[in-house]
Amino acid sequence: MTDKPSRAAPTAETSSGAGLGIAAACCGLVLAALPVFLVGGLAVQIRAELGFSEAALGAAVSGAFLIGACAAPIGGRLADRIGARAAVLAGSALSVLALAGIGGAARSWAHLAIMLALSGLALALTDPGLAILVARAVPVTRHGLAFGVKEASIPIATLCAGLAVPGIALTLGWRWAFAVGLLPLTGLALLLPRIDLTAPLGPRRTPARLGDTAAAHDDGPPRTALLLVAAGAALGMVAASGVGVFLTQSAVAMGQSPASAGLLLAVGSVAGIITRIATGILADRDGGQQFGVISWMLAAGAVAMVLGAGGAGPLLVAGTIGTFAAGWGWSGLLFLSLVRASPGAPGAAAGVGVAGLAAGNGLGPLLFGVIAQTVSFSAAWASAATLAALSAVLMRLASSRFLAAGSGSTPPSSCRPNR
Repeated sequence: MTDKPSRAAPTAETSSGAGLGIAAACCGLVLAALPVFLVGGLAVQIRAELGFSEAALGAAVSGAFLIGACAAPIGGRLADRIGARAAVLAGSALSVLALAGIGGAARSWAHLAIMLALSGLALALTDPGLAILVARAVPVTRHGLAFGVKEASIPIATLCAGLAVPGIALTLGWRWAFAVGLLPLTGLALLLPRIDLTAPLGPRRTPARLGDTAAAHDDGPPRTALLLVAAGAALGMVAASGVGVFLTQSAVAMGQSPASAGLLLAVGSVAGIITRIATGILADRDGGQQFGVISWMLAAGAVAMVLGAGGAGPLLVAGTIGTFAAGWGWSGLLFLSLVRASPGAPGAAAGVGVAGLAAGNGLGPLLFGVIAQTVSFSAAWASAATLAALSAVLMRLASSRFLAAGSGSTPPSSCRPNR
């Protein structure tokens, strides 16, 4: 049982500041995710003009995520050094450059791959910066809600990508669709200057670098725990992203109609959104690190994936909802727990989470697709369940390490002003 934070009655000022911080975080994350999601949504039109295969498209998208995974630990530490505002602005500038480069200058697969790689670097800097922003702009008793809403904003990017096809790509051309990035960019430009980032967090603490061999970081999160979190997040996201990307195809292959498969994807997405926000609210009431909760969610997600492997009908519906809710709805808790574990260096801690999630996003669809093509979709679901179960074990081990080290047991009470 963890100690619960003291809760002061929210004032109009703190409520306004929290709202600004959450809104800015959503705009920033949507902007960072748009290049990849727009390319996915406009794949038919882009491939027809630039002339490359579906496999080449998958390689470019996976490459973007893997580059982001490699750069995220560095991006997180850089965000701590330059501050949240500068990190978000720099990352957003890279996202805008990627959007403009794809929409205005891409003439070949190589051009597209370079711009997507740039978007991976943007995510590696923007997401840790947003974690710092949320941690400082939002009262500590609302961090769970804030991180939950932030992570729930990802479906907004997919919605924008989906609407861009009939609304822009089929009328004005696919290149104009990348101008949709102006919407979150405008929101971020209006919100970011109004956010107070001087709120207290905690004493300066240096998280152990993932590559360190010496356990000399007694004042920060233990290195082994961070490695376990990164590996657990990667395996969990490999499982969830593979199911998510191939859900409609697997549902059709199992006997569902295309219309019902699309509806199933929508229902699963809503379940994931609700879960991210609801678990964040519950985490605010508890006040401690949530890696144990994440472990149970991943275990439940593994069971859901086993149900999904059973075929069409009620089993597939239950498996889909359970996968999107439990097996994919834990990302907000992940960032919350990492920030709580390292209040003095939240960007570096968040970079660990971004690295794991991005690696999973890059590898998940590839692995699921290979298994589905060579064996069956049911086998791919079962493989995802195995990975989710392994992820649950790693998160449970990480939880034990953090608790033993006393990291993230309570929200921070001491302060350190931001730049």
